[in-house]
Amino acid sequence: MNWDDITDLMGCDDPDEVEAAFERGEQLVGVALLGLSLSVPDADRVGPLVVRALQSDRREVRLQGLTALGHIARLTGRVDQLLLNALRALMRNPDSEIKEHAGMVADDIWIFVPHSQLPWWMRARSVVHALGWWFVKRWWDITEK
Repeated sequence: MNWDDITDLMGCDDPDEVEAAFERGEQLVGVALLGLSLSVPDADRVGPLVVRALQSDRREVRLQGLTALGHIARLTGRVDQLLLNALRALMRNPDSEIKEHAGMVADDIWIFVPHSQLPWWMRARSVVHALGWWFVKRWWDITEK
């Protein structure tokens, strides 16, 4: 695999190759992880690599890991506790872009993963969001008259 060609990396379908890229510190490992998350619909095999990306020191790799997590949720309908813990940590990140992206991924997880498999904090987050939208709608209804 050519580690300088983004197009080649987006076609990555070998988890072992991505694992080795993490070990080598490849610059474009996040791109390969995105390709892997789209090519290998196995949450058990890809999930640990996504956790590794979410815990990376490199901001770009964390953002790409978040996108890969969204792909896993959409394609498999499954996420494990390690992925959810890493996501929750990023939802509290002081970097607004990471925090916002993590929130969007949490929304994807809420849509594509059965709610019975999700932790209490995701359920609470959904209730808070629903109440927020209800209040906004009521405010617009009141001020429109």
